[in-house]
Amino acid sequence: MTILHQGVIVRSCRIRHAMGSGIYARGAAGIRLQDLEIDHVGAPPSGTGPSQNRNNIKLESCPDAIITRVKASRGSSNIYVVDCPGSQMSFLELHDARGPFPRGQNVQFNRSPDTSLEDFSAENGPTSWTEDNISVFHSDRCVVRRGLVFYNNSPTGAGVMLEGSFNCLVEDVDTVQQGNGAFSAVPQGKVGSGGCSFNRCRIRNTYNEQRDGRDAPTSNGLSFQTRISEGAEKHSIKNCCVYALANPGNIIWETAAVHAGWSIERKAFDPRPPLELAFDWQ
Repeated sequence: MTILHQGVIVRSCRIRHAMGSGIYARGAAGIRLQDLEIDHVGAPPSGTGPSQNRNNIKLESCPDAIITRVKASRGSSNIYVVDCPGSQMSFLELHDARGPFPRGQNVQFNRSPDTSLEDFSAENGPTSWTEDNISVFHSDRCVVRRGLVFYNNSPTGAGVMLEGSFNCLVEDVDTVQQGNGAFSAVPQGKVGSGGCSFNRCRIRNTYNEQRDGRDAPTSNGLSFQTRISEGAEKHSIKNCCVYALANPGNIIWETAAVHAGWSIERKAFDPRPPLELAFDWQ
């Protein structure tokens, strides 16, 4: 499905796609996607997908987009938005991102400042081919809140990655089965990073070895990756929690990029349950 007009609403339907994206929109300001189930049926039974261009949803230059109550599976990325400032995403049930690189995200914001992702679950497994599960790329002042991020088999991908982005907030997000890093906020090339906050974020059951035919994590089982650009405000980590880490001594790198008084407690916890959306049209 291709959408090229402003103010379009797509709702209450099931979409199956073997080629291209399930929904592709360009220049569709104010688009609303609601109560949808989208599956990339062209994916192989497991492993990397056949093309980086088979996203479940891809939006380009669609400011103020709304994506809510969507179940998406087996896309190159489940949701990929580019140049879509002010977009709002909520109540997303996301499964089995397949890549190949540079895709492999459950959600990526690219050059989409002031965008939010709330009330979601991003579940992957041995059939997946992930990179960063949630990627905020060159997108300032974004919010990622109230979510579950489950399973990553990339040697370089993180659970929630804020890359080349300033003043973002990650709050009440649980990551499970991460290897290379659970939460990251770092510069990207010449694009800086600083002033990001991780509040009440939790990490459990990390790994630090080869997985699903892919190399071991390059970070040696890091939990928080934090770096800032020259002169930028430091990041903050408050009221966070870790449990059952593969490398319990590798918690933060670099601590110099984090405000003093950061707080990470070691204790058992039950991760938030994944979303299970039900649609009244099924």
